[in-house]
Amino acid sequence: METPHFKASLSDIAYHKIKRMILGMELAPGSSLTEMGLIETLEMSRTPIREALYRLQQEKFVELTPRKGWFVSEIKLQDIQQLFVIREALEGIATHQAASCIPDEKLYQMELALAALEDSLVNDEANATDAGDALHVLILEYAGNPYLNSIMTLYLDRLEMFHVIAMKLPGRKLQSWHEHRAILAALMARDAEQAGQRMREHIRSSLDSILLGLMHSPNFPSPGVRLSPL
Repeated sequence: METPHFKASLSDIAYHKIKRMILGMELAPGSSLTEMGLIETLEMSRTPIREALYRLQQEKFVELTPRKGWFVSEIKLQDIQQLFVIREALEGIATHQAASCIPDEKLYQMELALAALEDSLVNDEANATDAGDALHVLILEYAGNPYLNSIMTLYLDRLEMFHVIAMKLPGRKLQSWHEHRAILAALMARDAEQAGQRMREHIRSSLDSILLGLMHSPNFPSPGVRLSPL
């Protein structure tokens, strides 16, 4: 029996396209969004775009200001810091728990994947890929805690946006690679305490890079980026 195929609605397509532009920073934080502009960009009618915007508003990616219209939600220091407090705690716990559960074969495959990136990171960092994401996925897979995974899933989209910001900072990809190698070494040694600590250090380092990335942005200071607690 064939699996039913469900065609995505125009509203869903508009939602994913606008969200992708926000996460990729094509639509800058704090920037204005006009329905006419999105109609021209996405080549869609007003109704699916409006439905997509209201859906994104519920997820706090966009805001509707009375008498002014739609705006991409601002990035606030408080939001970033609070999110990374959660991320540091959860991924530290996940790494500690996964240290005794990840199969040797998976760890060796990850070691090969990271090692294969060294030359490209050293010689052409801007165009190099970051295999670190795969290590985070592997850890969550073997942490053995579906509740932890569910909580992390709620924040993955926001983390993706911040990841884009951090990786634009020169030297960050290589630094992140070294940090992931340290996490992997502790996992391969089955040292749960060390692995959890290395992950927490990596998350704090990522936060520092995000803040530096924002400050080094050609659009900084920007009305869409508030490096203040409020």
